[in-house]
Amino acid sequence: MTLTFRAAQKSTEPLDVPLRRFANADVVCEGWYAVASARSIKRGRITRAWIGKRDIVLYRDLSGVLHATQRACGHLGVDLTLGKVVEKGLQCAFHRWCWAADGSCATSGARISTYEVRERWGVVWVWAGGAAPYDLPVPEPENRAHVLRLPEQRIGCHPHLVLGNGLDLTHVVPIHGFRLEDDPAIEPDPPHRLSARIHARFDATLMRRLLGVARRPARWKFTTIGPSLAWVKVTFPTPFELVWAARPLPDGGCATRTLFFLPRWSALARALPMMIATTWADRRVLTGFEFHPGFVASDAVFARYAQLVEGMPEW
Repeated sequence: MTLTFRAAQKSTEPLDVPLRRFANADVVCEGWYAVASARSIKRGRITRAWIGKRDIVLYRDLSGVLHATQRACGHLGVDLTLGKVVEKGLQCAFHRWCWAADGSCATSGARISTYEVRERWGVVWVWAGGAAPYDLPVPEPENRAHVLRLPEQRIGCHPHLVLGNGLDLTHVVPIHGFRLEDDPAIEPDPPHRLSARIHARFDATLMRRLLGVARRPARWKFTTIGPSLAWVKVTFPTPFELVWAARPLPDGGCATRTLFFLPRWSALARALPMMIATTWADRRVLTGFEFHPGFVASDAVFARYAQLVEGMPEW
């Protein structure tokens, strides 16, 4: 189903959107979270990562396979990052109980929680929850020739606000200097995805003149995937794709990762400056963003994303 964007006609009409999970620092919704660089976890190494206020242990076993478990030992709760990787799994430093990859312990018959892990595009992804009902996105074949991973960035606001910002369609004029050429087409795909197809035109700035895109049209599709991912497919003026991940941190902020998928390296000359300029413009207003659900009619698409997240299970 495709919807068109007409909410601005009644921009001050309030929307009743009761929320508890959305942008709540005390809640982690089930989803794929980017937690580390894959090459930072060497064979036999143990590291700690946070997803919101919950922390986990990542380790690479002696055969090179990555695993993720709860941090507390299932015996008395000792920090498993103090242990070591042995042939049979992860051995606690306190009483040497050994936890296998499936979370079982041969010593006691006890079990700890383990989590699905993916190594993709040089990043470690952990599913926060039980069995994952969906996988990571797959770029189009023509855009898989080159992958660029930007360094992790930290932003002082909740990740739902960072990702949902791509669906806040009324902010593109004052913040980004885009002019919408048509009503964006909204494509709901519940329970995990919401997309907007956007046709806009760049206002003229010095950077855009240098890049040759000033006053030229741009087309892209922005898709949120669960509570932690956004997938951008730009078709004009420079075709490329982007995966944008945001992970909640214990202090209420978030860690973001940006991955470019390019058909050729020359496409980066336009794609990277365009996205960096967009990211920094947003960062200025997102830092310190203390959300309250004061949605009005012109926020209808953003509010729809909030409702989608609200319906997702908690970890």
